[in-house]
Amino acid sequence: VPQSNASAHRLDSLSMESVLEAFRVQQDPQARPEHIRDANLWLERFQSTTEAWTVADGLLSLPAEQVGNGSAHVFAAQTLRAKIQYDWAELPPQSHAALRDSLLAHAVRYSAGPQVVLTQLCLAVATLALHMEAWGQAVPELIGRFTSPPAEALAKLPCLLELLTVMPEEAENFKVAVMPRRRDEFRGLLRGAGPQVVALLGQVQEQCRGSSPLVQACLRCTASWLKAKSVPADCLMASPLVGLAFAALDDQTLFDEGVEMLVELVHFSKEADSHAQLVAGIMPPVLALGRRYDAAVQAGDEEVARALVRLFTETGEQCLHLLLTQQPEWLVSLAACLLRGAAHPDADVAEITFNFWYMLAEELNGGGRSLNDAQRVDARGLFADCFRQLLQALRSLVEFPSESDSWPADQADDFRRFRYAVGDVLTDACKVLSSTACIEEVYGALQQRLPAFGADPAGQWRSIEACVFCARQMITSNEPAFFTAPVVHQLLQLLPTLPAAGDLPNTAIRTVGTYANWLSRHAEMLPQMLTYVTSGLQQQRNAAAASQAMKHLCDACAEHLAEEATMAQLIQMYLGTLSFSLEPADRVDLVAALSFVVSQLPLPQVLPAMEAIARPLLQRLQAALEGGGGPGEVSVLLEQLCALLGKVSPGARPTADEVARVPALQDALHPSVHLLQQLWGVLEAIFERHGGDSRVMEKLCRCYKHTSRNTAQGPFRGDFRSLVPRLLPQVTGWFERQPHSCFLYVANVCLRGYHDAPELLPTFRETFARMSAVVFRLLSAAPTAIPDNPDVVDDFFELCSTVLRLHPALLAESELLLSSFQCGCAALRIQHREANRAVVGFFEMLLVLRQAGARGNLSPAALNGITTLLVANGAQLAQELLLAIAGLVPPARVRFLSPVLKGLVLVDYAASRSWLEAAVQALPPGGHMDGATLLQAIYSAEALARDDRGAGDRVFGQAAEAFSNACRRRRLL
Repeated sequence: VPQSNASAHRLDSLSMESVLEAFRVQQDPQARPEHIRDANLWLERFQSTTEAWTVADGLLSLPAEQVGNGSAHVFAAQTLRAKIQYDWAELPPQSHAALRDSLLAHAVRYSAGPQVVLTQLCLAVATLALHMEAWGQAVPELIGRFTSPPAEALAKLPCLLELLTVMPEEAENFKVAVMPRRRDEFRGLLRGAGPQVVALLGQVQEQCRGSSPLVQACLRCTASWLKAKSVPADCLMASPLVGLAFAALDDQTLFDEGVEMLVELVHFSKEADSHAQLVAGIMPPVLALGRRYDAAVQAGDEEVARALVRLFTETGEQCLHLLLTQQPEWLVSLAACLLRGAAHPDADVAEITFNFWYMLAEELNGGGRSLNDAQRVDARGLFADCFRQLLQALRSLVEFPSESDSWPADQADDFRRFRYAVGDVLTDACKVLSSTACIEEVYGALQQRLPAFGADPAGQWRSIEACVFCARQMITSNEPAFFTAPVVHQLLQLLPTLPAAGDLPNTAIRTVGTYANWLSRHAEMLPQMLTYVTSGLQQQRNAAAASQAMKHLCDACAEHLAEEATMAQLIQMYLGTLSFSLEPADRVDLVAALSFVVSQLPLPQVLPAMEAIARPLLQRLQAALEGGGGPGEVSVLLEQLCALLGKVSPGARPTADEVARVPALQDALHPSVHLLQQLWGVLEAIFERHGGDSRVMEKLCRCYKHTSRNTAQGPFRGDFRSLVPRLLPQVTGWFERQPHSCFLYVANVCLRGYHDAPELLPTFRETFARMSAVVFRLLSAAPTAIPDNPDVVDDFFELCSTVLRLHPALLAESELLLSSFQCGCAALRIQHREANRAVVGFFEMLLVLRQAGARGNLSPAALNGITTLLVANGAQLAQELLLAIAGLVPPARVRFLSPVLKGLVLVDYAASRSWLEAAVQALPPGGHMDGATLLQAIYSAEALARDDRGAGDRVFGQAAEAFSNACRRRRLL
């Protein structure tokens, strides 16, 4: 971009010399590390200056030998691209055409390479075309410029193909700050040029067959335009490009580009109604690639096999509807190719196919919309054999390899994750074949392997375990035949008899738990299964599986176990496990398991059973408190009590007969509420002993929280309300002594659950006022108080949002509103993700209430309080918002701030603009132009238009992202 005076030229010369000197420092093997670091930092900062436009342009004009190893050319091209992307507003409109012509001249100069320089220059041209509305015929002009004169066209061709490749990609680059309207216009311009591009690429393919680099570039360019849906299908079918892509698969140098183009072609052809002819042209050559896949597997060429499986999968997924309804025989052949992919020994390759099986199973089972009922029956028969073969492939995939015993932990975890992905596909197969048929297949395979396993359990357990694992995934609740199938009975009878070897007992125990619903209809087998599962608790390796299986069994079969004698046996079993070495999570599972059964007992027996379960826990708690037990032990015991309080849920209030027999049951509260009242003194003692330990206090508060949630629904709904007048003053006093965030959360739980109880309003008001005072003191005690207490920030502003939503007068009509607002402004900078989100949510709620006005649930006094606050303090919020977006919070959070920015703008257009203009001026000077661009975007008619499609929200979001990116690139803050 030419400068206008001699002083500017001198400045540019000095800057260029400084850039070259920085590169000399970088390349000097004798340079000290701190000097190299300073040079890197200087170059990064230089990219944000206005001088960078002309210096970068000048650097690109220098010969390679004058700039060392060429890194200065890369830097210059990257700089121009970044300047166009982020700093377009720095350029006067009259310089746009000159910049375009200069970039194109440079691109021609670097047409033969280096490729990285050419690519950056082409990206710069594409970004410029997106910005430059006056360049309305960019693609036709580029084609005309680079294909004439004919004698120079071949030399310019690499540059032209690169330009055409990146043009559709930049149309979807949302880091470029353009209005949605302009982006849509640019997409339309590309679509209009599609036929001309297809014709050009066809000519290139025909005339440059002998040049692999040009053919590669042609394939990449075609893929880019297909991805953007910018070419008409009829032009594509009439061109030689599709044939070129398939031919490329026979050339090692073109294979990757050929696959990528074909994948994009398949995505392009997804619209079945308009592209049926295109799909018909694609399918035969795709199916012919099955032989190529087999050859790749036989040769051990995993990369080729992976690429072909991906192509098969994409074809199946994108064309499923059309093939299933119009050419099912093609889909059967394609499924056969995918079946071979699912059987690939490499788990990563096999997993590529899994989503296809899900989609096909959904269509065959009725979850899709492609087939009617009659067609679905026929299609299931057509694909049944394919899914049976899939079962065999999947069974092999889940079998532990012989070397699995020596795997590191991360490799074992990866394989377990993969097995659960296989389990999902097994479930899909059950939808097509039926669970019973799949279990019969797997049980038959298991029976075939039992003789070898019996002869050598330690060496043969893996194949048996794989069969059991598969059976575990094949349960159903929607298939009547499943619950009467003899094979399920035979399988469950077999599991306890299998020798304990490797991971087989663990998988077998988990399988019993998974079949809990089936056992609930076959209660005669429960004693045997419970004994088998309980035995697993005695081995640490199987304890987690056993405790989870026990929880599933007790949940599903509670009504069969809720006899007084059976309950007594379960409690004895539970007491016996207290001497076992179990993990805390396993003990919680056991308490939860018993809680399910207790819930089914007659109501007079529920509380005594709960007390029997809680008694040993209370004894241990008392011993820990009296004997100086550590916080870890107390936390574990509290977690088990919490499971008991939260899981016991009687299904009905006492009947008249029960009240007659036990008068104390008249107006009885939920048993968990009764038990919590009994625990009250112990919980107070825990606070006195461990009030300074946040982990213990978190577990203690969960006892209240889970009891409240447990009584929020059902026949005992609202019983926890009677505890709130006692609980809230207690936790408020605790919070004043030990400001743990969990006490704020308890207050929030109570407010959400019982906000509609008018008698509790004074308690809520006092609690909120006292807790707020503690928070304000805590967060203003030191400069680092806010980042040092992220949990308090999180839970306090969540509580404030709940107050605004349910009882806005508690905040909006009190002096707490200003303090909360100012505290929130300071906390907008907090880095903690959840805390920052809570603060943003508070401001969002505040602004939504202000916008709703009288239409919301605000009283006139509350509305006046919020309006007065925003008018008086909007400038403070505007400044903090702008600073946060500009770089004080991580870039991923900016999308959450844009709704707050829009809400602030909607308070008052004129006032908010003055606030934001002042906030922009308060930024370092390097951000003033970017801030002006932001304001221009968010106060545009497009941003402020009212519509139901969210176009204005997108403008705010994209403008905020662009401003944030520009400020961070400049290292503004």
